[in-house]
Amino acid sequence: MPIFPPIPRNPLVPAEERSRRGWQAEPNFRQVAEWVDEHCDCLYSSRALGGMFDRRFLLIPREYVETVARREGDAKTLTAYRVRTPKGDLRSVEETVKGISTTYYTEPLLKDKDDVEKILSVPFSFAKPDLKPFFDEREKLGERGVMQVSISTPLVCVSRMLDFTRFFHWCVSERETIARLLRTAQERIAVKLEYLLQKGVGPCFWFGGSEQATPPLMSNRFFDELVVAYDRPLFELVHRYGGLVHVHCHGRVNTVLERFVQMGADMLDPVEPPPSGDIDIADAKRRARGRITLMGNIEFRDLEFATPKEIDEKVRHAICDGGKKHFMLYPSAAAISRLSDRFRDNAIQYIKSGLKYGAL
Repeated sequence: MPIFPPIPRNPLVPAEERSRRGWQAEPNFRQVAEWVDEHCDCLYSSRALGGMFDRRFLLIPREYVETVARREGDAKTLTAYRVRTPKGDLRSVEETVKGISTTYYTEPLLKDKDDVEKILSVPFSFAKPDLKPFFDEREKLGERGVMQVSISTPLVCVSRMLDFTRFFHWCVSERETIARLLRTAQERIAVKLEYLLQKGVGPCFWFGGSEQATPPLMSNRFFDELVVAYDRPLFELVHRYGGLVHVHCHGRVNTVLERFVQMGADMLDPVEPPPSGDIDIADAKRRARGRITLMGNIEFRDLEFATPKEIDEKVRHAICDGGKKHFMLYPSAAAISRLSDRFRDNAIQYIKSGLKYGAL
């Protein structure tokens, strides 16, 4: 039974080099990394394709996007972008915080419907990338992991360009506008995705984020309208070339689990338990009936706040209840900042328990 790590893992970077990078140089990270490198499996998300599926600008050609300002402080870095379009410029701003490996979006690209017309006016073209770096990575990875390509779903590409509240309002009041953006994103993703598939890229394709359309944010009717209608053709395209579809969806998947099965997802993570999720792993396994591999269901916050004894019981429940087939032990997230002593102890316990119960 595969065990996936609670910290970032990159088997292509030597441990000694990785241990010199910022918060990853701290002793707690290095201790967990030793356990991860020895015992955990790896789905390796290649960076060799660059920003091919960049979700920020509706997959327009990069020559229309310009970095116009970058202000760095002791703790934060702000980066502003200008998107040049035939109907006028657009602007967005991102923020990163020192010691935290994530990005915060402080100014959305689209502020009103005029901005929608601007982004849609940019002509689409696809500059085919050099794929040699990807295949070099895959060869170097060998049997140490499985290569996967990260792709944002059409829904994420659209919601990413809007203020989150405006996105939800528009899904109700501006449905045709949202549909135009979704169709555009899907068509562009499909063009790029099929090129990769034709060239033998794969085998796994990670489609990130559909939780914007799950309860309590949206009903199943909206999930069908905004997710199933646009994602299923992309999943079918992957399968047509023999690839695997890995779907990432946080939150409450109880009412949409069968929909993921019907859409053709091969793997689903992180299948979260209550209170963040709303499904018990044993029930999820029973309903899935082996038609989809479930990946979960250990919450990241438990790695930070539970005790090692509690972690052991949660891992036992996740692996053993409902059967071990078509299941992978997987945390709901990986660490993006320095590790506390408790996280270190719980992360090591998570791996120990996974080895213990997975081998029974």
